[in-house]
Amino acid sequence: MGKSKIFLYFLISFICGIGIASFGIKLDSFFMYTLFIGLTVFLIFVWQKKLWRLLLLCLFAIVFGIWRYNLSQPVISEKHIAFYNGSEKEFRGTIIEEPDMRKEQAKLTVRPEGFSGKVLLNTELFPEYQYGDLLEIKCSLEAPEKIEDFAYDKYLSRYGVYSICYRPYLKVISKNNGSSILSRMYVIKSKFMQAINRMLPEPQTSFLGGLLLGAKRGIPTDLMENFSRTGTTHIVAISGYNITIIGVLLLAFCKNIAIPRKQAFWIIIITLLFFMLITGAQSSVVRAVTMGIIVLIAKQLGRLSRITNVLVLAAVIMLLVNPKILLFDAGFQLSFLATMGLIYLSPILEKLFVWLPNMFQIRESFIATTSATIFTLPLILYQFGRLSVVAVLVNILILPIIPFAMGVGFLAGLFSLIYLPFGTIFSWVVWLMLTYIIQVVKLFSNLPFASINVSEFSWVMLVAGYLVIIVLMIIFTKRIKRFDNLQMT
Repeated sequence: MGKSKIFLYFLISFICGIGIASFGIKLDSFFMYTLFIGLTVFLIFVWQKKLWRLLLLCLFAIVFGIWRYNLSQPVISEKHIAFYNGSEKEFRGTIIEEPDMRKEQAKLTVRPEGFSGKVLLNTELFPEYQYGDLLEIKCSLEAPEKIEDFAYDKYLSRYGVYSICYRPYLKVISKNNGSSILSRMYVIKSKFMQAINRMLPEPQTSFLGGLLLGAKRGIPTDLMENFSRTGTTHIVAISGYNITIIGVLLLAFCKNIAIPRKQAFWIIIITLLFFMLITGAQSSVVRAVTMGIIVLIAKQLGRLSRITNVLVLAAVIMLLVNPKILLFDAGFQLSFLATMGLIYLSPILEKLFVWLPNMFQIRESFIATTSATIFTLPLILYQFGRLSVVAVLVNILILPIIPFAMGVGFLAGLFSLIYLPFGTIFSWVVWLMLTYIIQVVKLFSNLPFASINVSEFSWVMLVAGYLVIIVLMIIFTKRIKRFDNLQMT
């Protein structure tokens, strides 16, 4: 067994360790360190025996994964703000993230002075508060709880939030206490959104804000429901799902207009990194862009043996930073699975659907969309309980337009900041694109069979779904190889 495979098994074992710990498995610190030392000593003695070396390395990685997850769990003491859940508390705290502005309320994430942990404040839309504001806070702290089938407590724990409070008393003590770089980014982002608001009507304005910045605040409820019924919600959420598909489509477009593959690769990489910066480099955006770049590297290298290690290594690095995203972050899960679909399934579909015309990127769009949809389908059914029957067709119709709508929309906002009439010219073009997308989504959403609610989809069915996908991939891969060998002979 080569070093590359051993390294891959080591990484997978670490992920398994994170998964085991996520289900509540804990190991005593003394026992953990004793086990580390014992495994290290044992490895030294059996290093020359390949099978034992592999088994012990994998066990070492599993224990390391459990240790890393346990390390991410807070110690609830008098020094942690969650210790005071269930009581009224006065404290000072700094807003450490961009305020999440919803239709009826604002959500502020603050770091209390003198305490570890974070607090999520649910407050009124006005007065508005900014990133970096130091606040005097008086509120009743509560522990997050499950909301029906939604594990809200686990959802917040991935951000390190174990305390929430509603309708707090807030008073601004001082401003600009955060990172100066992030502050400037958020100011630019705010001005950019204001420029878009001046140029376009609703719902095109809020839709473009969702496309470019992941800002879903103003998108009408009925339009969001249409996106949900047609399986296109991902386009208004900055996730690896849409970033990877957009990257693949842009690569195909560059190829069609005779831009060399290597140059197109670097153009798209730089574009994605720039996009990451203008959105504030949030952790979810960084993960999404990372997944998109991995798919582009896979297309560039064309060797699955290499890219597999890169993909798993990227996941391990993300889990080292935040191990809670493995089970409690649907965005990470969907991004990773969509990336796997584009890397492993799309080459098979390319062979099966070579007869499709490539005019207007129909073939590329179909293959990318179908690959990502198939690989994320079992998880979507498990997490959300809704199957969109028209998802593939609608995505094929709108996804080729998305990169151009984002590009023209960005230029419209940028030029309107410099000279409004010039930006208005671009706004007419982007309005047509956005209107087309909205109307297609609305048309298919109104179909009575557009989506089906799947209420009972257990974890057993989830595992079975992915086993079926893997078996079918193996079968079709063997048949394609057999067919290629016959053609060669």
